[in-house]
Amino acid sequence: MKKSKLAVGVVAILGLGYVGLAWHTGNVIEKELDNSLNDICQQMNSVQKLFKLQITHDNDEKGIFSTKTHIKISINYDQRFAPIIIYDDDIIIHHGPFPLAALKDGKLTPQQVWVEYQNSEQFNPSLWKDVGNQPFIKGHVGLSYFDNLDFNLLTQPISLGESEHVYNIFQGKLDLGTIDYRFSGNIKFDKSSISIKVSKIGYQRNNGDSLLVNNLKFVNDIDYSKAYIDTQTRFDDLNFDFKTKFNTPEIAIKNLIWHNKFEANSKGLNGMVNLNVDAFNYGKQEMGNGALDFNFEGMDKSFLKHQSELRPLLAKIGNNTSPNSKVNFKKVYWHNNEGDINFNALVDVSNFDQKTALTMGSNLNKLNQFNFKLEAPYKVLGRFIAQFVNPEKENISDEEFKTAVQNVQDIIEMAVYKSPLFIFKKDDVDGLFSEVKYLKNSEQFIINGKKMASDELLKNPTY
Repeated sequence: MKKSKLAVGVVAILGLGYVGLAWHTGNVIEKELDNSLNDICQQMNSVQKLFKLQITHDNDEKGIFSTKTHIKISINYDQRFAPIIIYDDDIIIHHGPFPLAALKDGKLTPQQVWVEYQNSEQFNPSLWKDVGNQPFIKGHVGLSYFDNLDFNLLTQPISLGESEHVYNIFQGKLDLGTIDYRFSGNIKFDKSSISIKVSKIGYQRNNGDSLLVNNLKFVNDIDYSKAYIDTQTRFDDLNFDFKTKFNTPEIAIKNLIWHNKFEANSKGLNGMVNLNVDAFNYGKQEMGNGALDFNFEGMDKSFLKHQSELRPLLAKIGNNTSPNSKVNFKKVYWHNNEGDINFNALVDVSNFDQKTALTMGSNLNKLNQFNFKLEAPYKVLGRFIAQFVNPEKENISDEEFKTAVQNVQDIIEMAVYKSPLFIFKKDDVDGLFSEVKYLKNSEQFIINGKKMASDELLKNPTY
């Protein structure tokens, strides 16, 4: 009996503690809601320039376990037009530490607040009907006791036609698939992860021009405390047909993946860039596929001061560093029906900055290692040129192809025929070829298999 009374007493105390904590959380929400909404808008407006986001609230009603408020979200694409209201409805903010709505979503860590939201039918009856009699927008926002935000916004597919306000802004029709936007990170926004997935973006201008993107995915991970940025962009298909506005053939790209990673330390900036394209079509011509893969180490501040997206990383790099910089083009290639163009290079330089880069010829003592390899068959180059200048033809004739190959050969060999850096045949294949190797301790270059002293190479201006 005594044990049961004790248990009841403990439960009662815990219950009162929970109520008190929830009530305290409600007071915090009441005081900080304006700042939190302003922070969200500022972050969203800083990472993109397509529109300006604004979020306001009114009619707050605070309870013990939840706060009810009216939220209005608007976006403005053009200052000449009125903002577009995308959300104008009541929401319930559940107080912590363990909101039931958060537990249902799998969040087991204590949360200060948790909001699940979706627009009602009353907000926009026609929009409700257009997306299949369901909410157009739904999602959640959570804030933990460690000041970490968890935000999700999911929209249903929608088509905006001539009767919609957006038609006047974009001069055309807009067809949007499912959009899934996620953000997680601390409220200072110095450590965050952003993910955007769009199943379809279709745009048809009233002059006939069009844009189509399928399965666009963007992920951006940032940790400014560790001076780290990692960005990935990919899509399945992109079709860009703006013949009327730009007088250019249709461009189609299939399966593009673009990955950038940057990290700064006291010795400079390290990073990598990787780009892959499965297919590139220009007009009716299938131009081929290609890839770019390179990385670098110890890049000096002087190369980065004009790169606004990298400025937050510069503080990590020392002011008086003498970096040993490396740039490595691991793989650069393009493939078409005639074969492959391949390129790779490695440059290792001491005390490398913009001034050194401009005077490298007279500062060869700073060069530690240099490797360079190029293989560009004339037939591959000729095929690319013939297709590029005849984008609307179904097929390139043999005569057009032969003419393009001969023109490429004449131009290249006329430009560099005196240089020992290049040869024009390799393994019975005509083209532009080069292989250069240099190590500082050898004080000589090996150029296409032949040794040459560094001073001999540099003193001849034709080289």
